[in-house]
Amino acid sequence: MSLIRKFFLPYLKIALINIAILAASSVHVKAEQIKLSSPSNFRQPNNSKLSKTQLQPIPLKEKLNNAVAAQPLEDGAPSLRRQPSAGERFEPKRIPLQLPFPKETYRTSPSITIINPSAYGAAWGNVGIGIGYQERARFREDADGVIGLGFGLGDPQKNLGLQVGVSLVDVSSPFSDGSINLKLHRRLPKDFAVAIGVQGLTTWGNTDGGSSVYGVATKRFKLRPDRTKPFSELYTTLGVGGGQFRSESNINEGNENVGVFGSLAVKVIQPIGLVAEWSGQDLTIGVPLVPFRKLPLVIVPSITDVTGSAGDGTRFVLGLGYSFSFK
Repeated sequence: MSLIRKFFLPYLKIALINIAILAASSVHVKAEQIKLSSPSNFRQPNNSKLSKTQLQPIPLKEKLNNAVAAQPLEDGAPSLRRQPSAGERFEPKRIPLQLPFPKETYRTSPSITIINPSAYGAAWGNVGIGIGYQERARFREDADGVIGLGFGLGDPQKNLGLQVGVSLVDVSSPFSDGSINLKLHRRLPKDFAVAIGVQGLTTWGNTDGGSSVYGVATKRFKLRPDRTKPFSELYTTLGVGGGQFRSESNINEGNENVGVFGSLAVKVIQPIGLVAEWSGQDLTIGVPLVPFRKLPLVIVPSITDVTGSAGDGTRFVLGLGYSFSFK
């Protein structure tokens, strides 16, 4: 049992760190602005191009007192209006142009991974804070928690972005034990992204953790043209890494090899997602939520160790992340 604790407890800490940072650095919705034509774009025909015949009243039966005729406006352009009856004074009225405006979108999106890292990351001006909690650690009955802080450097759209994460693994004394995590990421055409990173690049205090180097790719599939509609997007993530991404048997045997991890996420509706992922050891399923339209807060309730291939039974894990931008 001591051997299992020695190898697994560090990775449980790192898993909670991932939840905190990933929730805080979730993919932001960039709402496309709808270009609405201004009233000046609705131009009337030029008077100079109209013949006298076009300005003549439309011939109608004399018995009709309320006929419709083509009457020139002040600038000479024709306009259809009701012909006033005898003794009635016509008072033209301006009808305001009413155009539909798009409904305000959410400031952030549900997370596309839970424990696994994705190829997306924070850019310059993006900052996030997260909290991770699990009801109990593997082979233990004690609850566990972690605080994650993250910020971005660079621009992954133009060249490269660097996400820097700080993990504080002792909630009761936050700055006494911790580690630093890095992720170098790049956004590519056709909704594709790649990244390489390391969890636990450096540590201080009693973190009980080593380092985990990984490489990962993420691809977004547009299922519907309007991303605000239900089931509009699908995200796939696939990566390889050592450390925490190795299988339970390889960790127990001390094999320094690599493991495969992957995530599948679908946006059920705009503020709710569904994620299923393989961490390299077991299955995790969660439902990321964005509870408020104007607040970039993501809540990620999930259950992990679903299949029983690792650990000692299913456990409940909760992530809470808040992100903002100062650009």
